[in-house]
Amino acid sequence: MSNLLLTSLLLACFAFAAESQEVFSDIADFVAGPSPADERRALEIKAEQFWDSVLDAAKDMKMTEHWELYDETEKVIAGLPAENTYVREALTDVLTRLKRADETVLAQALQSSDLASEKMVAGPQGESLFSFFTGGQNFLSEALRRFVAGGRYPERLAEHVARRQGDIVPLLQGAAGSAGNVLSDCRLASKRSFDVLKYDIYNKGVPKTPQDAKDLAYKLVDASGETRHRFMNFVTKTVTGITKDFEGRRDSAVVTVTRSELRGFAATPEFAAVPDSKVVINM
Repeated sequence: MSNLLLTSLLLACFAFAAESQEVFSDIADFVAGPSPADERRALEIKAEQFWDSVLDAAKDMKMTEHWELYDETEKVIAGLPAENTYVREALTDVLTRLKRADETVLAQALQSSDLASEKMVAGPQGESLFSFFTGGQNFLSEALRRFVAGGRYPERLAEHVARRQGDIVPLLQGAAGSAGNVLSDCRLASKRSFDVLKYDIYNKGVPKTPQDAKDLAYKLVDASGETRHRFMNFVTKTVTGITKDFEGRRDSAVVTVTRSELRGFAATPEFAAVPDSKVVINM
């Protein structure tokens, strides 16, 4: 074989090897799917969405505006004439029950806020994202499994969802354990407030209830309803967040990241200023 022919064959082999390597690289990139950065960001987005919903629900439970009402109630009680014994006892009972319910709800809110804040700061840790080259000698079979079955990302996402459920269940158990007391206190606080309003109407020969006590009773009825509503709203929002998190456990990393970016774009002031602008996110 001549040197020229041998050189030509060697060049052809090199060219084929180089071309094959490029093709294999393209196939590997296709098989690999979403990048590790996309998968990590998708896991972060899922965690942020879940814990942010818990944090929002907890913020709604902070009944700090009732503190002024407590002071007003104490002043009205102190200013009642001596003969208004029933009204005084009723308002005292209402104040005790409302404070107790609000304290329970506030404790639940603080516990939820602390947990959500802690988890949002920590992020989805404890997982090492899949690398195309972590399969050792079996990297091709691992890559094919990743392509066919979606890789390890679905497994990690399912694990994260289960972990978040494990974190939030004790909170819901605590809420369920205190629900009876909160709802009972709110119901009886409202009932006793109405009793104050109708006491001198339906009972003959009793002292006239001062108008400021009746005005206060209306406020206490509203406050009791607010506490009950916010407590139930927290439970509902938290359960809804768990449900959405569970239902999204099969979302791909690309879909999750794209949805987040589109929502962020739609929320920008520049986009919001455009009249009749709409973004439809349906993936």
